[in-house]
This record gives sequence, C-alpha cells and structure tokens, in this order.
Amino acid sequence: MNGIIGKKRIVFFMSGIFTYLKSYHLECVRIPEHPKNKCLSQNTPFNRWWHIVFLIIILAMLLSPLINAMNIGVSPASIAFKQVLRQGYSERNIIISSDSLEPLIVDVNPNGEIAKWLNTSVKNFSVSKNGPYSLKVTVTPPLDIPNGNYSGFLRIKTSSYAAPKEGQAVGTIITALDLAIDTEVTDTEVVQCGVSSFNVESVEVGDDVVFNLEVLNSGNVRLRPKIKIDIWDKDQIEIIKSQEFRGNEILPSTSGLVSLRIKSNDLEISQYWVEVSALDCHSSKLLTFDILAEGALKAEGLLLDINVKKSAYVGETIPIIARFQNTGQKEVNAQFKGKISLGNKIVQILESEKVNVPISEVNRFSFYFTPKSSGKYTISGNVFYSGKKTFESSAMIDVISKGINLNSLLITIVYTILSIILLFFIIFLFFMINRQRKKYHDKLRRFK
Repeated sequence: MNGIIGKKRIVFFMSGIFTYLKSYHLECVRIPEHPKNKCLSQNTPFNRWWHIVFLIIILAMLLSPLINAMNIGVSPASIAFKQVLRQGYSERNIIISSDSLEPLIVDVNPNGEIAKWLNTSVKNFSVSKNGPYSLKVTVTPPLDIPNGNYSGFLRIKTSSYAAPKEGQAVGTIITALDLAIDTEVTDTEVVQCGVSSFNVESVEVGDDVVFNLEVLNSGNVRLRPKIKIDIWDKDQIEIIKSQEFRGNEILPSTSGLVSLRIKSNDLEISQYWVEVSALDCHSSKLLTFDILAEGALKAEGLLLDINVKKSAYVGETIPIIARFQNTGQKEVNAQFKGKISLGNKIVQILESEKVNVPISEVNRFSFYFTPKSSGKYTISGNVFYSGKKTFESSAMIDVISKGINLNSLLITIVYTILSIILLFFIIFLFFMINRQRKKYHDKLRRFK
C-alpha cells in the first residue's frame, strides 16, 4: 500500500511539472513590431511568485510521506510535592497521550536540581492515541539536604515508532515536553490518613471472615494503620469478639488495601454486627455479615483469557498473563495449571502458586517463556479452585528468527534515491527557468 501511495505521489508531481511548463509558455503576448511576431512571456512579478509557490507546494506534497511528526501531551501540566521528609517518599501519577494511531516509543529523563532523587516507574514506554500511558513519578530527598523548596523538570521525548512502518522511508520529527516539578522538603513528620471504603462479606461456617479497608496515607511518613474490630451479636447487645491488627505498610501519598482475617470457628450460624475502626485515621464504620451453613454460597470462576504477544523472536523473554475472575458468592483459593507446546511436544509446564481471590476480583497469574527455536507455540491451561476447574483457554505465539527484511530495506533505498533525484530535478528546473526568464527580459527591453 505504501509503495502504491508513493507511485501516485510521483505521478501527481510529474503532472504538476507539465502543467507548470504548459502554463509558463501559454502566458505570453504577441509583439506585432517583431518581424516573426514571436510569443514572449508576460513575466510579471505576480507570475514569478506564483510559479515559485506552485513548485514549493508540489515539493511539499512529494516529500510529505517522508516526514512524520509525533505529537504527545501530558496531564497534569505540572506537579507539586508538599512536605516531603528527608529520606522520605512521595509519588504522583501522570498521563502521557499521543495523537498517533501507531504506538510511539517515549523516553523520560529527570533534570534540574532534583534530578538525582527524581525517579519514574519506567524510563521508556510506548503510547498511542488509543493507548495512553500512566507513569508514576516519585521523589526521595536525601538525608543531608536542607529544608526548602526545590525545582526540576521531567523531559518527555518521543524517540521512534514502536513498530517501524514496513516498506516506507520515514523521517520523524522528535517531540519533547518538559513537566515542571516543585518539591518542598521538611523535617516535620505528618501522620494523616483516611479510609475510603470498608467491606466484609458473609461466609460459610468454618471459613475466615475477611475485612477489607482502602486506606489513603496523606501524611509524609510510612504508615501501618492500626485496625480494631468489635463483633456484636445480632441484637447488638454484647461484644462477642474483639481483635486489633496492624495493616500492611503504606507509603506516603499512596493508598493501599488493608485485608484482615478473623477465624469463624467459634461463631455460630447467625447474623452479626461489626464495628471496624481505623484508629490512626480516626475513622470507623458499622457493618453486618452472616455465618451461613456449609454449601450455602456458590463457588464459581471464569478463566477470562491468556494474554501473550502474537509474535516474538527466538531468545526473547515473553511475559504470559492468565486472567481469572471470581464470579461466585464466596472467596476461592485458585491455581493456574497449563503448558506450552510446539506441535505435539510440551516445551514448558506452567503452574502457579495457590492464591485467595475475593468475590468479583480478577487475579493475574504471570509467567515467562524464552523460546529457543522458531515455530508456532500454543499456550493452554485451566484454573483449579474449590474442587472445580474452568474451561480450558489457549493462545498462540509465532516465534521467528532474527534477520533483516530485505524487501523492506530495498523499497526504502529505492524510494530514498528516487526522492533525491526528483529534488535535484526541481533545483535544475528552477535554474533553467531563471535563465530563460532573463533572456525574455532582455528581448522585451530591446523591443521596447
């Protein structure tokens, strides 16, 4: 398709040149005083400029497929880190977007006085119009830095297309943006947090009661929130069970899921009320749950898909992700078991650890595979949970040997040479037109 487009542009260019030459010789005036009544060009200043503009437009249309601008955007336009401790931590997320339908490779580099302690989750990544990228930006001031305000910026720059366009010689215009970043360094500790959600689900007798809290650490110190759970009877008259826990560590400016388990062996089948309190966050909520008879809740799950890239090279490390969703009414303990085959030969066994998957949650089982030979590999497997298993899911990956695409290289060379020849032809044409114009001027002066 690119070759056809290139040919059409060349044909259009040549037709434009012939149109130009034709118009140039038709714009003339007959001079009766001349013995042979010759036709001389009306070479007015307007006509001269019109000819130049016309040829520039033709040249631009010819070379337009050779130049590609890669525009990117960033949101928000700036970042401010407030009250960050020495040797502390703070993070923000930014969104990188692009107007290109093809994936672009984007590089990020820290600059300014905070460059040494300004970090990002990755140094380069791909982005497209339909695939913006969320980048984590973090600061970790050193221990010996004085209190004060510091500034810097993150340079976000395009480098190339993620997948070069086959059969097309393309020049790219590099786009760069600077994200301004201000950081306030302090030695005052701030302990502050909030709970955005409390949750508990009913369980069958003998199963653990699971409490989930979504905690945001809005202070500047690492936090292990202290959680207190008081379980009341169904009439809310008496506290039957009370426990205190310390949650997982949550970094400053981040949120984390705090998940706690209480044994239900000493709880009878009934309804219960529970007060869940996050003491450090000064937040609490009253919830209710049931202890149900065995078999009352349905265990059900679905292996959504096995995600893997469609093609890869021999020796390349390939990530494989199997996604399993708990679609039932109770938490399940799930494990993925599968294999990678080349034809009828099994080349690798895939078996994950057993994990607890909460209701409605999607768990990602991750594996890695490095093929040693080319061919079409099949990845297949099931998820086993609560004495059940899902339908088998599979995916294909085409592994090829590394090499040079001679056809694409030849087309690129030919197209480049042809474009250079046409460029020199345009320069030569300008030179000849100017010479001819001078001759016409001289003849017009003699007749006048």
